[in-house]
Amino acid sequence: MQTLLVHNKSAGAGHLTPAELTTALEAGGLTVRHCAPQDAQLDRCLAEPSQMVVLAGGDGTVARILAKLPFQKRVVAIVPLGTANNIAQSLGILDPAQPGSGNEIVTAWRHADRRGLDIGRVSGPWGQTRFVEAVGIGPLAKTILQFKTEGVTAADSIRLGREAFRHALAHAEPLRSTIALDGVPVPAPLLLAEAMNIQHAGSRLHLAPAAETDDGYFDVVTVAPEQRDDMLAWIDGGCSGVAPLSVTRARSVEIDWRGDPLRIDDYGPEMRVHEGRVSVNFLAERLEVLVPSERDRTNAAAAAPGRGPDIEVAS
Repeated sequence: MQTLLVHNKSAGAGHLTPAELTTALEAGGLTVRHCAPQDAQLDRCLAEPSQMVVLAGGDGTVARILAKLPFQKRVVAIVPLGTANNIAQSLGILDPAQPGSGNEIVTAWRHADRRGLDIGRVSGPWGQTRFVEAVGIGPLAKTILQFKTEGVTAADSIRLGREAFRHALAHAEPLRSTIALDGVPVPAPLLLAEAMNIQHAGSRLHLAPAAETDDGYFDVVTVAPEQRDDMLAWIDGGCSGVAPLSVTRARSVEIDWRGDPLRIDDYGPEMRVHEGRVSVNFLAERLEVLVPSERDRTNAAAAAPGRGPDIEVAS
């Protein structure tokens, strides 16, 4: 099987190297060509025909490549190597990507299920952009855009990211922007709004537990001023249980953007004037991603009795 491997070698220190994963893939009978996420020829590599694309890296790399992938009849496999691994968690992908586990990864793919992944499209004054995770405005968007950690452990990165979000939420003013879902205005004021295609965001925050990646709906998460204290308490309690916010399902989101921090996955649009009409919807096509089979999920649950619904992935 012709396979394209896109591996961010700087992600996940101590995880599989590109050479190790390539060896495992070839041992599994795959014909592999490699392209780095920073390669100047990346777009050409992604456009060339292949039967399978393997993405190895953190959420930033995985989301960027997924959003750029041309729609072809091929399957995508994800090896999560980042800190939060929000995309892999939301898809139900266990993280076996520890050193020396490449053969186990390939073996699991042989009997994996396939799950659809909707690709979002956001249009604004800057133009049009594809995305995978979410489009959001407010304190979470501000935190994702500004918060960077280097030289700390994964656990510390998660903790510091949540502390930064807590601080931003605690001091957030009501949004100046207004929002409509499927043409229906959302009552103001709001502190935060996130049109989510996946369940997790930021520092492994489980904000939209019912979100499905292939149903054609966004789970639009909002926090009103009267919900702020409960959200702060939820963060202080380790972000366990159901987040005390509001979730509305919608096929389209319209934002009258008036300068609030705005994120598209983990980056913000580059423009001089931060205002204008922003439209969020889905493309008609979707990707197919390999996920653990029902047998694998059953075995994993049996091996960890009492474990909650979240899939814990190695950092």
